[in-house]
Amino acid sequence: MEFLSRALRWVTSRDLALDMMEPDPLHSPRERTVKELARMLDENRVIHVRGTPASGKTILARLLSHHYRQQKIAVIAFHSWRTTPPQYYQDKIIDEARRRGYRQFDAQFVEDGNYVLILDEGQMTYRDEALWIELIKNQSGSHFGPRICIFTCYGSPTEGPDSEYSAGSLLAYLGPQQRVSITPSSIQFSPWDALFYNLEEFEDVVERFCHRENQNPQLKLDETAREYIFNLTHGHPGAVDGILHMLLQVYHSELKHEEITLNDSHVISSLDNEAQAFAYLLSAPVCRSFPRPKRISPEAAEILRKALSEGNVDRDLNNEGIKQCYENGWLHSEPADAYAERIVCVFPTRLHAKFVEHYWTSSTMDFPLERYPNITALAQAVLARFSPRNISSGIRRFGDAATIRPWEVAYQDEFYRAAHEVLGYAMNVTSEWSSGGQGCIDFRFAQVGWGIELLREGDRLKEHCERFASTGTYARWIADGSIKDWLIIDCRTTRPEPYGIPDPKVWRAVFAADFSSVEILDWSNKALSPQIPLMSS
Repeated sequence: MEFLSRALRWVTSRDLALDMMEPDPLHSPRERTVKELARMLDENRVIHVRGTPASGKTILARLLSHHYRQQKIAVIAFHSWRTTPPQYYQDKIIDEARRRGYRQFDAQFVEDGNYVLILDEGQMTYRDEALWIELIKNQSGSHFGPRICIFTCYGSPTEGPDSEYSAGSLLAYLGPQQRVSITPSSIQFSPWDALFYNLEEFEDVVERFCHRENQNPQLKLDETAREYIFNLTHGHPGAVDGILHMLLQVYHSELKHEEITLNDSHVISSLDNEAQAFAYLLSAPVCRSFPRPKRISPEAAEILRKALSEGNVDRDLNNEGIKQCYENGWLHSEPADAYAERIVCVFPTRLHAKFVEHYWTSSTMDFPLERYPNITALAQAVLARFSPRNISSGIRRFGDAATIRPWEVAYQDEFYRAAHEVLGYAMNVTSEWSSGGQGCIDFRFAQVGWGIELLREGDRLKEHCERFASTGTYARWIADGSIKDWLIIDCRTTRPEPYGIPDPKVWRAVFAADFSSVEILDWSNKALSPQIPLMSS
């Protein structure tokens, strides 16, 4: 018991020291986000900040603590919530307050005093029924008394704990104005700020990293490189840090001996060798949020593959695979409506989706050339599996980082899903790293060296064709044999004019107005096959 007492005292003193430290100058102060959290706390008294591991919750909690300490408001911050030995929440808060030198705390002050309670790793509090039923429920929506900010890796967006407490004991309802997600939610009354960096904060972080004292060499990134990294990470703090450190290692020699500024091509090139890229990232803190082989069950692996091909999966906690992904933070949960009647699970970033694509969709199985002897046979089979519902304009689809996928990429998303339906998950269908990038072909089938590029209604068709030319963006992959054959598929709902330059690698996939069928034409508008009916799913 004496050992346990010493250990608990050490943890408490360590947490106190961390809370009292001045913010790290290498971290963005995130002033706008911190002020927005403070405003939300003033108005609602309880807010719930949800994000997967390594997404910046602890640093944001400390920035919020620093903000209130500057205002001379008492802050009680817990970085864990131990349930052994058992202790009533009031006593736990009073003990911590007195360790921090706040002598005014007693049972009454815990309930109605002017202080801030910050619960980092707040999912550890879910077993404390009294805390949630008494303090948190009573304070939610109040106009005075303690402000409570709860940072969690998982949990109900509207209530916190997923499990029910004692019969008749309802939890507080946390409305959209009390919920902070990884990226700004489109639900009405949701805050505009989020856990991930916004663009301004991202630029601040990059500037601080690139101009760190005693860093030799210093990293230099142009605007295209920064845009690519932001699209890849969505501003995920751990992912941003990991990518910046990776680039510094990959280009260490060039940065040290040459005056170079990295652009998006340098970033894309560093990601070409996916095994090497993830080897770098697995040594960075962001690796805590990646699903590791020793921890993942077959059921969870199947859910991750489904989320990869479909963009999201519904959160069904009766499904053990979904529950494991959800509670380990491999997938982030996002409400689709104000009352969270439907909750979907998505990858925290495009980087996390690529990790699953690299490690969980490859195998030693041979490509089924007997069924798909060439790229045209495969492309036709994939187009035939398109779902009219998925490519119609009325569907709001959640994707990586809980963002609504733009209508412009519906054909790419559906091609990726249908390709996995045709080939299964064992063929390592490789998609581009960044949804906003233009430096990587849309889809590669590595075993056979095929590449497929999709566009919409003829948008920049000539530019896409030029990427495969001897001086084009994809020339190096053609030269080294990574791409042996390719197709450019122009998906559209209107019949086009013939393409001015004869090119057998240009297809026109013309969908019926109701997406009930598709007709495949060549560059001259000659039909390559009979019209293909599409089945609703």
